[in-house]
Amino acid sequence: MSQVDPFELHKMLENEHLGAGNFLHYLVRENSYSDHDYLFLERPIIGFGNTKRMSFSQQSLLECAKQWSSFYCKAGVTSKDVVAVFIDDTIDYFLQFIALSSLGAIPALINSKLAPEIAIQYIKHIQANLVLSTKERLSDMQAFESTDGIQFFDIEQVVQQPAENKLPVQYPFIHAPTDPVLLTHTSGTTGIPKSVIAAHKPYFHGIRFRLNNPIANLDRYLTALPHSHNSGLAYLMEASMRGCPTLVLSDKSPQSLAQQVASFKPNFVVAFPKIFVELVRSKPRVEDLASVNYWRSTGDAAHERHVKHLTSWGSHYHQGVLKPGSIYIDGLGSSEMGSSLFTVNHHQGKRDYDRCVGKPQPWVDAQVIDDLGNILPCGQVGRLGIKSPSLTPGYWNSTLLTEKSRVNGYWITGDLVKKDELGYFYHLDRITDKITSAAGVLYSLQTEELILKQFDEIFDCSIYTYQDAQLHTKVAIRVDLVSEDRSEQYLASLLSQINDCLSADKIPKLDSISVVDKDQSYAPEGVTGKVLKRVLRHDDKSEIRVFAHT
Repeated sequence: MSQVDPFELHKMLENEHLGAGNFLHYLVRENSYSDHDYLFLERPIIGFGNTKRMSFSQQSLLECAKQWSSFYCKAGVTSKDVVAVFIDDTIDYFLQFIALSSLGAIPALINSKLAPEIAIQYIKHIQANLVLSTKERLSDMQAFESTDGIQFFDIEQVVQQPAENKLPVQYPFIHAPTDPVLLTHTSGTTGIPKSVIAAHKPYFHGIRFRLNNPIANLDRYLTALPHSHNSGLAYLMEASMRGCPTLVLSDKSPQSLAQQVASFKPNFVVAFPKIFVELVRSKPRVEDLASVNYWRSTGDAAHERHVKHLTSWGSHYHQGVLKPGSIYIDGLGSSEMGSSLFTVNHHQGKRDYDRCVGKPQPWVDAQVIDDLGNILPCGQVGRLGIKSPSLTPGYWNSTLLTEKSRVNGYWITGDLVKKDELGYFYHLDRITDKITSAAGVLYSLQTEELILKQFDEIFDCSIYTYQDAQLHTKVAIRVDLVSEDRSEQYLASLLSQINDCLSADKIPKLDSISVVDKDQSYAPEGVTGKVLKRVLRHDDKSEIRVFAHT
C-alpha cells in the first residue's frame, strides 16, 4: 500500500521542475508521510559516526544524503564536478546519487564487479576529480595507472568520522531540464564500457509515466537490480515516490532471492533476466514465491524457456479475481534509452513469444531502419532507431561516438529488430553478434531462442563465431546442459539434432558444439550478467568441443 497520498503525488507529478536530481527534496516537502519507513535492507549499511541502518523513511534518507553532501562539499566538490563511486553493491549507491545530484555534481556510478584496471581507465576518461571507493579497490586501481590530480577516499574510513554540516548557500541545486545528473557505464559487452549521460528531466520521464499509469494491486516491491545501474536507481526513485514498502537486496543469489521473497512477501519483483534465470536453475520451493504477482525485467529480452517457469509460480489478479500463475513483464531497454521503451506481458498459456518485445511505449517513436536511416517496411530486419524524451543526451567525453549513434534523428540502440503488421517488434540480435556466412545469415539470439524452445536438455546456450586453425570462420554453440551426460557421443548426437532443426527453418547449420565443466559458468559474463560473446570468439578454453560431420 502506498504511503504517499495520491493527490499529493499527482500534484508533484504535475510540477515541470520535478526530476531525477531533486525528487527526494520534493517528496519530503510535499508528502505528509515522509517520516514513515518504506525502504528495508537485507543487510545494514554504515553511516557517519559508524551508525548502522536497516531501513529508511524519505526524511531519514534525505538526512543521510545531506550528510554525504556535506562531506563532498568540504572536499571541494561543486556543481558539474564528476565524482566516481566504486563501492560494494549496496543502497549506498542510491545515497551517493542523491547527495551528489543535490549539489549539482555528476555522480559516476561504477558497477562493483568491474575489474579495477578497467575502472581506473574509465575514471580517467570521464575526468572524475574525486573517487569514493573501498580500500582494496583503491589499492588495485592505483597499482594499474597514474592517478595524479584525483582525490581518493576510502568509504570505510570516511564513515568513521562524525557527520559534517557544510552545505552550499543554494541547496539543493536547481537543475535545468537537460542538466546531467548521472553517468552510468554500459555493460561492456563490446569492450571498455561507454559512459552514458542521464539528464534531470529525460531520466525521470519513464518514472513519471509509470507513476501516472500504475499497475493495480501492487503494494510491496523487491528489487534485485544492481544498485549502480540507472534502472536500479530508477526503481528506487519510483518506490520512493509511491512510498511503497520495498526490500532492497545486495545478495542477489537465487537462494537469497527465494528466501527474501518468502520472508518479505513482495508482489512485485524486479531484476535483470540473469537473476531470474539463476532462480529458475536453482529450483526453488514454489510456496516460497507464492506472494509474487509480477516479475519485472529490463535490459535484454528474456527467453521463453525461463519465463514459463517463472509464470507458473505465484498468482495474479484478473478482473479483480486472484488467479494462479504470475505475470512476467519483459522490458527491452538500455542505459542509453533511459527507460524500458518496450514492454510485453507473458503469462501461463501464452504462445506468441519468439523474442517479441511488444509495442513501444506511447511516448516513443521506434522504427526499423537501414544504415542510412531509411525506414524499412514490416517484416524486414534492420537497426532499431529510437526517438524518445527519455533518451540520453549522449556519451560523456565522446562526441564522435555520440554522433555515430544517431542516424536521421534516430538513436541507434545496437539492436537488430523487425516489426510485424500489427506494430509488434521482435528482437533478433545485437548488431555485433549477427553472423553472415556462405550459408546465409544467422541471428544468434533468435536462433538461441529456437533451440531452447525445442531442446529440453539445454537449459541455456550461446551462439558465436570463432576461427579454426586455417583461420576460417566457424559458427559454434556453447550449451549449458540439464543432462549429466557430457560425452562426445552425446554432444555429437545433440549437435546433429540441432542442425536438423535449424535446416527445417532454413537457418545455417552450426559447425561445433561445446560444453564446460559443471562447476564452471557456462559462458563468460559482463558485470550485469550479459554473455560476453566477444570473449567467446577468442577463448575456447576449458571445454569439450565436438565438430559437425561435413
